[in-house]
Amino acid sequence: MPNQPVDNDNLKKLERVFGKLSGPFTPTEDEQRLRDAVNFKLTDDLSFEVDQKIVSLVEACWKSGIFVLQSDAWSNAGTVRLHFPSTTFADQFLANVFSNGDLFWNSGQKSSILSNWTPLETFVQITPEDWQWEMNFEFMFGNLENPDLVESALAYLGMTSQKIADEMTNEPSVIVRFPYEFSHIITERLQGKESDRPQPEGKIWEVLPDLSCFDPGYFF
Repeated sequence: MPNQPVDNDNLKKLERVFGKLSGPFTPTEDEQRLRDAVNFKLTDDLSFEVDQKIVSLVEACWKSGIFVLQSDAWSNAGTVRLHFPSTTFADQFLANVFSNGDLFWNSGQKSSILSNWTPLETFVQITPEDWQWEMNFEFMFGNLENPDLVESALAYLGMTSQKIADEMTNEPSVIVRFPYEFSHIITERLQGKESDRPQPEGKIWEVLPDLSCFDPGYFF
């Protein structure tokens, strides 16, 4: 059967619901053709496709206690996209990255503040409030179709579905997009939290969209 051309409209619909991403819950064959992916193995029971550019980032997430449903570095906008199964894991991500204080990215450029000054390296402060965050109420933890894979992933993190049953049933998943250029320094922060993990303090609620105008009964 000949290959069908990728329908961009359909891919956008898939991205909205499932994410044009790689991870334990993989995208379609059409989506896979857009990516340069490798097989990443956490354990014998937990391996999946990850974009070559962000293997270290995804590995650091998992090893620092963060369940990543899917991930992607393919984007016309040059962004990384991470999909967490709940706000709890998204909050852990923020705690791991920012608990040691502000984070700055070296732009690799030099600039003179005044015309007679020696050019200085330019740094950009990384602020999660500037990233794109969204909650997904269609792709929720409790609705995943492969319970064995979920159990394997939770076992790797030292958890069980019973332990986080309420979270799996009631919480939306969380998607974040940030510039690819930030991925290396974020990875370094995450790698430093593999054995010394900070306690999340609810920073995720400072960056997620405000849903106070909605009736909670609409979602749950």
